[in-house]
Order: sequence, then C-alpha cells, then structure tokens
Amino acid sequence: MAARHWWLRTMTTNEYVSVERNGGVTTLTLRAIGRMPVLSLASGNALADAAEALKDDAETRVVVLRGDNGQFCAGGDIAAIRDALPDPDRLLGPIIDGLHRTVRNLRALPQPVVASVAGAAAGGGMSLAVACDLIVAASDARFVVGYGALGTSSDGGLSYTLTRRIGANRAMDVILARGMLDAATAHAWGLVAKLAEPAALEPETAAYAAQLAKQTPQVLREFKQLIGSSAEPDLSARLDAERAAFLRCAKTEDFARRVNAFLEKKR
Repeated sequence: MAARHWWLRTMTTNEYVSVERNGGVTTLTLRAIGRMPVLSLASGNALADAAEALKDDAETRVVVLRGDNGQFCAGGDIAAIRDALPDPDRLLGPIIDGLHRTVRNLRALPQPVVASVAGAAAGGGMSLAVACDLIVAASDARFVVGYGALGTSSDGGLSYTLTRRIGANRAMDVILARGMLDAATAHAWGLVAKLAEPAALEPETAAYAAQLAKQTPQVLREFKQLIGSSAEPDLSARLDAERAAFLRCAKTEDFARRVNAFLEKKR
C-alpha cells in the first residue's frame, strides 16, 4: 500500500459533518440542517466523533472548525428541545451530552483548534466557538448568547470559557445584559484572534491555520498543554454543573413558554 503523506488533500463527509484535510490542516464543517447548522442529538454526536477521531492523527497539525451556508452554528435544535419538554432529563439531557462530548473532545486534542466564525455563533454555537483555542471571525459575525431568551442557563462550558477569555465582569455583562458581542468588540476584548472581511474569511482562516501548521507537532502540542492544561479539570466540572442547571431551568413553565413562543415566531 502506498504511503500516506500529510500534505495530501482528502475529504470525507456524512449528513452532519464533513472532514477535509489539506496539508497539515484538517477542517471540520458542521453541515446546515435547513438554513443553518444546528446542534441536535445526531449532529452533536457526529461532531464529537469527528473530533475524537483526530486525537491520534499524526498527519493533522491544526484543526479548523466551521459551519455551513455562511453561518457558524445557530445553537440547539429548538424543535428538538420543544419535543423534549415532557421529560427533559431523558430527552434533553442526551442533546446536552452530545455538545459536551464535542467540547471535551476538542479540548483533549493535542492540536490547536481554530474556530472560523461566519454569520452567527448563537447559544450552543457560541459555546462551541469559545471552547476552541483560537477564533478567526468575519467582521460582521455575531456571538449571540441566546440562553436568557429561552429562560435557561448556558451549556457547552460558556460560563467558564468566556469568563476565562474575557474576565468575569465582561462575561457577566455579555451573558446577562448585552446578550451579544459583535466581532469588533470580541476582537478588541481578546476573544477573537483575527478579523477578516466576510468574503475573505475562508482564505484568511486557511492562511492563519497554515501559519500555525508550520510549527512542529511537538511545539503545537506542548504549548496547547502548557497554556490550557490548568483549565481542563475545572472545565469538566463546569460542564457537569451547567448540564444540571440547564435541566433545572428546562423543567420550568417559563422555559416551555419561551421555547414555544420562539418557534411560533419563526413560522
């Protein structure tokens, strides 16, 4: 069998996630279900599986995470969340678990993970972006908290990762008051590493990832471990706490009312 070389371009895909390797950079694309990528039970677990498969992939030096259709991710599948209202522990818990598996698997990767954010990163989509090591964002991208509008607390580790990235006061302000960060503010506050014009986001992300990939795999692995390792036990505990808090909120009448109102508004 012919030897495989790390600079060859390969691509695989399924209904929910496409995986493309170009040189030492592997790109995971969360595919759109309808107009925007969303996190359902199936898509969340597909993304978690795709991330896990890269852990021992010596050919991948950098991972890029992006969404389809000019959007990063709209967050949870609200219709699926509505269907889970009769029994949140049994029906909604596994959806949260899929997102949390993804976050844990991305954090466990030895390679740095770059989120390429176009359009909106909302709810669980914002949590997913902020969980990545670095963010490249289109200048018109928006980071939308979304949880308060549904009457629930966050999942995906957002209460921890956002606080660690921009500080407790700003994180509290964004989550409870602003509800949204535009790309320029996110860049000024250090959440976003690089801004790009919307039409140039894909090539700018590719160039940024290629620049990172020039480092040796050992250097990339060591610096990711040195910078991020102290946070991992705390993040894992916070994911468990967020899951419990989200499910408590999901059992309230206010949550059910807001979820149904959101879906009615979309009709």
